[in-house]
Amino acid sequence: MDLMEFNYLFFISLFIFFLGGLVKGTIGVGLPTVTLTLLSFLFDIKDSISFILIPVILTNLFQMLDGKNLRFIFKQTKFFLVSSVIFIIPGFFILRAVNSKTILLILASLLIINSCLVLFNKIIVFKKYKSFQVQFIIGGLTGMTTGITSIYTIPFVFLIQSLKFNKDKLIQLMGLTFFLYSFCQFILFYSFSMISHQGMLFSSIACVPILAGLLAGKYLRKILSEKTFKNLFNYMLLISGIIIILKNAF
Repeated sequence: MDLMEFNYLFFISLFIFFLGGLVKGTIGVGLPTVTLTLLSFLFDIKDSISFILIPVILTNLFQMLDGKNLRFIFKQTKFFLVSSVIFIIPGFFILRAVNSKTILLILASLLIINSCLVLFNKIIVFKKYKSFQVQFIIGGLTGMTTGITSIYTIPFVFLIQSLKFNKDKLIQLMGLTFFLYSFCQFILFYSFSMISHQGMLFSSIACVPILAGLLAGKYLRKILSEKTFKNLFNYMLLISGIIIILKNAF
């Protein structure tokens, strides 16, 4: 790789990280979705996942602590959180075993299914969402898919709909959940030498444009209605999934 190509990839990547931070700051999610979708055009998907782990950990820590509902949220979702963290581990070993194209197609399928279910109002709502059985099953499936793709979609969205949190609680819940997921993934990636020291340096540098985007997005969030908030989130998932399918299926 010559110097010009390196500079091109470096600055394009920083812009992608800024866009990911902007989306996350606006709607509370979307950093891995946006960055992985766009970085996959430049790098292998497994490398792309390793690049985003440090900023995802830090931004979700910030999001998790930005509110006064953390204890309430944990009490409402404790079985889900424990189960999902446990099942990230087998998901990670599937990630290691399969090729990158398969991971991308699984990722795209989850994004498209998730967005269509929500946009067409076909989401399952569990009346007993506080029960151990419901939260353990939803958490296990969410942890498994997260371990494989590093994207947090279905069936997590079923729990979100069942909880009926307002926008601020929902954003803080997603911060808590995604912080735990990304922290576990970082430990696994580091333990199995799937992230290099150069990758960690690049991941650390990426925190700067992501933070800038996060702050800009937080301002945009204040002027968005609840309906616009939900629509942006789901259209973003749908478009991301279609882009990945078009890139890898043909």
